[in-house]
Amino acid sequence: MAKVREMQRPLTLVAVALAIIAAAATAVLLSPMADASKRAAQQKQVHSELQKVMHEAIPLQNVDEKIRSAQQQVSAFYKNRLPQRDSDIASELGSLAGDAGVRLGNVRYNQPTETDLPNLQKLEMDISLAGEYQRVVKFINALERDRIFFIVDRVNLAEQQGGNVRLELHLETYLKQGQASAPRT
Repeated sequence: MAKVREMQRPLTLVAVALAIIAAAATAVLLSPMADASKRAAQQKQVHSELQKVMHEAIPLQNVDEKIRSAQQQVSAFYKNRLPQRDSDIASELGSLAGDAGVRLGNVRYNQPTETDLPNLQKLEMDISLAGEYQRVVKFINALERDRIFFIVDRVNLAEQQGGNVRLELHLETYLKQGQASAPRT
């Protein structure tokens, strides 16, 4: 609601500016001292200024609706894409690895850290995995498309033998505040 109040001031300023421009246009047009050509030129100028101000006001239209929609989208993201518990992350990584046919090696979790985002903690992890190149690619694609919000921050090739590779991944995700505790490795 505070954001709506913040938006009321610019909308009020736009309305006042439009009223002033309209009053100025009326005064110019009704002035008996101005000749017709001057009035026409001034009317054209005032009209172009009015169009400019109206064009600038377009993004502010339906701002209440846009704010509500954004709030709903953020709530849905928190609810559907951020894990409830850190154990959800470990089980999801295991499931994705199994589905892709890769072997997870060492998984190291850092302690969750506070963020500037409300009610979220950032969790970083380093994962080593091995498998056939195509299966590793399938695993990384599955991570990026997973219902849990994973950010693949770094990928380092540790070893390559034939069609098999061993990678080190640095991942990030976010936990809902109050739900986080570092998983055991």
